[in-house]
Amino acid sequence: MVQTQSVARRLEAVHPGIRVDLVEIDSTGDLDRTSPVAALTEMGAFVRSVQAAVLEGRADAAVHSLKDLPTASLPGLVPIAFPERAEPWDVLVGSTLDALPDGATVGTGSPRRVAQLRVRRPDLRTAEIRGNVDTRLRMVRAGEVAAAVLAAAGLQRLGRAENIDEVFGIDTMIPAPGQGVIVVESREDGPAAGLLAAIDDPELRVLAEAERLLLAETGAGCRAALGVLATRIDGAIRLEAFVEDEWGPRRAAVTGHSPHEVVAAARKELRL
Repeated sequence: MVQTQSVARRLEAVHPGIRVDLVEIDSTGDLDRTSPVAALTEMGAFVRSVQAAVLEGRADAAVHSLKDLPTASLPGLVPIAFPERAEPWDVLVGSTLDALPDGATVGTGSPRRVAQLRVRRPDLRTAEIRGNVDTRLRMVRAGEVAAAVLAAAGLQRLGRAENIDEVFGIDTMIPAPGQGVIVVESREDGPAAGLLAAIDDPELRVLAEAERLLLAETGAGCRAALGVLATRIDGAIRLEAFVEDEWGPRRAAVTGHSPHEVVAAARKELRL
């Protein structure tokens, strides 16, 4: 809802006089409190109900966290706008990584996060945690886990940044593809498409496409330990990626001038 409100404010700013109404929907992922988060994300459980509202005419646009959106497009919908990216980093709440005692339990349901934590601290245990940001923070405060890994973007957007004990830089933990990015879907020929296009950030779109292309081409869903971050340096795209599979953990950093070029280079470097 916070992300949707941000999109509404952007639309109202660029289209004076427009009124944006929010349509609140409970997704399958919100209602399912038992399945692993990674599995739910891969099947689109956090976005399908919202997409259905657009396809059925109950809403004109769907607002998502890009990392929740499966790489396979849903027929009838297209990503019209990539309006913003908050900080893409993963963070630790409850402790710094070095301060955690041997064998401490860290809350996260992400294979990507587990794999990269293991590189730095192979002694740590991990546990799946469910619920919204406030629920996860309460679990840490209650001692159910010694610490938890969350996305900086979610904490910042909700005004909970004071809970961050450590920000994981790129050398420690490469984020999920699209982490921190808001994407807005609509019908390509729908009445809202033109209005939404005005809040698209073309540069962010290119970087997000590069990250998502690596995800799509490797067939690595959210249950796979894949991290990737694209940035722009001196006019080129820099793509940094992490993967762990049966051949162990590997990293790559490549540059190029198009999403396809950097993804091809990263796949070669990572042996994917």
